[in-house]
Amino acid sequence: MTLVLSDRCNFSCPYCPQQKGKNVLRIQDITAFLDLLRPRLAQEVWLGFYGGEPLLSWPLVEKTVAYAEEKFKGRFRFTLTTNGSLLKKEHIFYLKKNRFKLVLSYDGLAQKNRDAGSVTTVEKALANLREHYSAGYAVNSVFTPQTVPLLAVSMAEMLKKGHKHLLCSLDTSVPWQNADLTALEGELKQLVSVCLEHQQKTGSMPLENLKENEKKGVFACFAGRDRLALLADNTVWGCEIFHTLLGRDPHNPDYAKYCFGKLADFISGFKEVTPAVAANYAELRQDYFFSTKKEMCGLCDDLESCAVCPVTAALATGILAVLPSWTCEVKKITRRAQAGFAAALGPPGRIRQNAHA
Repeated sequence: MTLVLSDRCNFSCPYCPQQKGKNVLRIQDITAFLDLLRPRLAQEVWLGFYGGEPLLSWPLVEKTVAYAEEKFKGRFRFTLTTNGSLLKKEHIFYLKKNRFKLVLSYDGLAQKNRDAGSVTTVEKALANLREHYSAGYAVNSVFTPQTVPLLAVSMAEMLKKGHKHLLCSLDTSVPWQNADLTALEGELKQLVSVCLEHQQKTGSMPLENLKENEKKGVFACFAGRDRLALLADNTVWGCEIFHTLLGRDPHNPDYAKYCFGKLADFISGFKEVTPAVAANYAELRQDYFFSTKKEMCGLCDDLESCAVCPVTAALATGILAVLPSWTCEVKKITRRAQAGFAAALGPPGRIRQNAHA
């Protein structure tokens, strides 16, 4: 379950697709949302705080956690995603006390392209996290075609600084030209070498991207089925990214198809309306997707080892579940890097001598 506390943000990241606004959730909205779903919750539920920048609405985080702990008796595990610029030690101690998993967005050497004035502040927040809550956070770094030449050196620097959980994300909502894809392949080869050396020295490898997923199968979007999001404008969606794509255009036919309505309508029409909308989400399986070249994903040899968010793809193509051609190429390059790392690593716990990425 996701709570987008507000659409306010103190950053203007060039790759962020969200539009800023003045909408803010109220605690009454959040408690009504949680109470409605109480009988339908699993034994353990992740409750995520998003924005905008959620630290701009910090009192709402505290009120929600207090309500959840009082009424749901440990049912929730909490997550929070932040740009880190407002993160203070008192926040960190609170997050640790309540066992939050924190995702801090920081782009390494590319951060100056995102918000040059934020580098010192965010690095201080990362240092505080490393000192006071080292196991409780992950660093997510986003690279675009323009900043991809900084990928390997940025991740290497974060490995040196001792961050235990790292994730490297690629902005595929904009075109990747052949030169960009070539640069990406070169950067990932360098990164594989860096990670092999790091694992050989430390016995650990914090970068999630190079860990191969042993489970194979056809990807299906679980939005609207085992996850829901309450947005700052009081609408309910299967996932907050659908709102990013469709939330500003209620006249788009897909708006009614994937929006569960305003919170009051969601509550009053829960038994009648919700199943019909959820059924639309259930159709978002990758074997039903197409590329912009009109190639069907269901016929691709890589189908069972590939996963593409249908909404993220639509940020580039404008059509849900239609993938831009460069996304396919980016995924292939990433899989080759994962395979190269696994081959060089050899049996569990061993790195082959003189291995080349």
